[in-house]
Formats: sequence, structure tokens, C-alpha cells
Amino acid sequence: MQEFLTLLLLILVALSAFFSGVETAVMSVSLIKAKSLVKQKKRGAKSLLRIKENPHRFLITILVGNNLVNIFAASIATLVFTRMFGSTGVGIATGIMTFLILVFGEITPKTFATQNAERISLLVARPIEVLSYVLFPVVKILEGLTSFLHRFGSKEGLTEEEIRTIVSMGYEEGILKKDIARMMHSLLEFEDIRVEEVMTPKTDMMFVNADSKLKDVIDYIIKSPYSRHPAYSRNKDNIVGILDIDDVVDYIKKKRLGIKVRDIAREVYFVPETKKINELLTEFQKRKTRMAIVVNEYGSVLGLVTMEDVLEEIVGEIFDKSQRKNHYIKKPEKNVFLVDGRTDVEHIEKTIGIKIDEEHFNTIAGFVEHKLGRIPKKGEKIDLGKIMIIIEKANKQRIEKIKIIKK
Repeated sequence: MQEFLTLLLLILVALSAFFSGVETAVMSVSLIKAKSLVKQKKRGAKSLLRIKENPHRFLITILVGNNLVNIFAASIATLVFTRMFGSTGVGIATGIMTFLILVFGEITPKTFATQNAERISLLVARPIEVLSYVLFPVVKILEGLTSFLHRFGSKEGLTEEEIRTIVSMGYEEGILKKDIARMMHSLLEFEDIRVEEVMTPKTDMMFVNADSKLKDVIDYIIKSPYSRHPAYSRNKDNIVGILDIDDVVDYIKKKRLGIKVRDIAREVYFVPETKKINELLTEFQKRKTRMAIVVNEYGSVLGLVTMEDVLEEIVGEIFDKSQRKNHYIKKPEKNVFLVDGRTDVEHIEKTIGIKIDEEHFNTIAGFVEHKLGRIPKKGEKIDLGKIMIIIEKANKQRIEKIKIIKK
């Protein structure tokens, strides 16, 4: 997996270089020169002329392509280096990607393209035309947006709500695909999203006792789907550190299993529930950390939020969310489903084919607790018309297993 991600990262850097070089090469060739090449019947000249006659569309195509590969390259680099170096990988990824994009994605290809503008332009003109057709929905929307803005000149630009309307209209008319429209909406909403909207709630967190010895929590850590666990002292509102799996492995190798969890736990970063996730992302990068504990105004723990939670709001579900929400859905018999309380509601809806939640709760446990106004006991039922929800297993803190019967 690591080798595959590394290869993919190199390919994305190469594509970044391609887009940068193509932009410089094509823009260096004049319209008159392009017409002259057509008269000379040079291969690719007709495609080049069509591009030069519509430079606006060409630039949008290049910018969309270049930005997409750079965003995905940065995301994958963060994932690769954090797997290799833990929390310090974020800083390493930022430094390396800045160097790679600057040297190999910008300076080198642009310099080469300037010296070989005509040859490169003729070579890439047809592929760029094809790419423009592939990205047509996005290019068309952006063309419309920029043309609209240009027409108004120095007047006030589009409001966020107007842009949302244009994107929605593009989707409804079939110009934009659902995934593209969703991503564009996500980018517009990014600065408005608060931590509490993306966090894992306290009921779904997996804690370790800070006063326990490492040997006593190893099995628990290994079986857990998470790589970091909040360590508490006395009660779960008193988080004193974060136990990272990398540190656990190090102390196992050193055969120091008698050490207390609090002695190897990393410093906790607390954030208020109202903090915006764009600000949190900046803080994560500055602090070189990947997890924060979310608290309310009274200091009570509400949940936790990770770097992955924030990045997913930008680029979509590029990470494996099954480790966090889609724990399991089993179907022991027809129209009967057994689900983990932490399973994502949307995932359940897609599986059983019925809309459950109109209020957009993250987990099925959260939805049930909201309906009842409390944590239910084993055996309690909720009749939702098309389905019956039965609590299979629950404790004082959270719902663990639920049975859903489709009527």
C-alpha cells in the first residue's frame, strides 16, 4: 500500500509538471504563429489554433487540472509521511511537497517549455483538447462564473449564495455531476464548518486509563480500530494525554511494559466546539499534531477531531472511513440487519434502501439517542414505520449494537 501511494504521489507530481509546462508552452506561441503552423500542415496545428482562439477555456482547463493534482498530491503526501514518521510527518510532507512542486512542478517544466514552446504545443494540443472535453462540466461552469464576473467589471462580485445557486442549477441541468457539485459546495462551506460538526462524539471515543500500565492496555489498543487514544485520569472529562500507537510500539520493542500510560502519553490539544475547521487545520500544521479534544465552555469533553476529519471536508472521502464509522452491517436473515452503534447513518440507508434520518446525524447511535432523549436499555424498541429499531446491546455510556428490521 505504501509503495502504491508513493508511486501515485510521483505520478501526480509529474502531472503537475505537465500542466505547468503546457501552460507556458501554449501561451508562448502567438495566434499568428498557430495559423502559420496550420498552413504548414504541421501535425497538431489545428488543435493548437482552436486552443489559441479560446484561451479562456484553455487556461481554466489547465488551472483545474493543475489544482486537482496538487491538492491530491498534498493529501497523499501527508498520508504517506504521517504513516512513516507519525505526527512529525505533516511538517515533513509540507516541506518536501513545497520543494517538489516548486522545482519539478513549476520551475523546471516552465523553463523547458519556454525553450521548446512550438514543439511542445503541437505535441500536447490534441490531448489538452480531449482533457477539456473530459472536464467540460467544471470548465463550463467556471467559464460562466468568470464571464459573469468580468461583465460586471469593478462592481460587487457574486455572493456565496449566488454561487451556490449556479452550482445547483448546473447539477439540476446535468452540466455538473453529483460528486463535482458536492465538492464545489464543500469548498464554499469549508470556512463556515465548526469542529462540532465533524468531530467524533464522546460516546464513540475509546479511552485508556492514564494510570494503567502499558502491559494492561496493549490488547485493548491492538484490537481498537484507532491509532490514538485519549488518556484520562479519574474521569473521562479529565484528559491528560494522547496515547499514540507509535509510542506503544517503541516501548514494546524496549520491553518497558511496566511503564504507566501517562508517562508516555503525548500532550493534549484542546479546542472549543465552535472553532472553525479551517483555523483548526492551520493549528494542526503549526503544532505538528493530528488530534484535538473538543470541549465546551465549561471544559467538559464533547468529542475528538482529527486531521483526517478536516481533510475529508475538503477532498471528500479519500481516507478509509470504515475505520471510524462504517464498523459493520450484518444481514443474518431477510430484512434483518445487525449494526454497530458507531455505523454511519448514510451507509445504513444505502444498504437497506430506506431513508432513516432527516436531521443528518453522523451515527445510528446518535440518531437513536436523539429520538429517545437518553441512552436506551437493551431490548427497547423504536417504530419508525418502515423499520423497527431494537437495542441489542448498550451500556451506561453508549449504544453498542442495534437490530434493524425492515417491514
